[in-house]
Amino acid sequence: MKQILHIKLRTMLGIACLMICVLPSTGNIGKPEAKEYPVTDSITSDWNSMPLSDVALISSYLSHIREACRDYYIQRDEEIPTVSWYYVTLKELKAASLSANPTVHITFTLMPYVGAHNPVGIDEVTFAASHTGQITLVEYRRAEDTAA
Repeated sequence: MKQILHIKLRTMLGIACLMICVLPSTGNIGKPEAKEYPVTDSITSDWNSMPLSDVALISSYLSHIREACRDYYIQRDEEIPTVSWYYVTLKELKAASLSANPTVHITFTLMPYVGAHNPVGIDEVTFAASHTGQITLVEYRRAEDTAA
């Protein structure tokens, strides 16, 4: 009997710890727009300083972001830079709030680099995510050039 009570108590404490860790990162769930952070402050290599929801989106979209970046620089006939997770941040989420099945527009800010982490500039990429799970590139653009 003591052992069963101990297991139930450990399970309850585990669930409570999980809720304490997860709930603060769900601040943008249900909101049509995410909080916008300044680019220079938001580029970080510390996953723990980012909301868990942002980390999940960046991880989920990283292959799409890399593909969009590669295609953009191929069209410009420039060297194809590297895109790493620690130079990608979530800029904003937008959706039509009155739609029953909204298409969500997700914009990321990234700092692609060549060689030994020499940034080529600050870029932005926007995707449209439908309610069926289809992801479409909306726009890839240069937001800011690096200082020469």
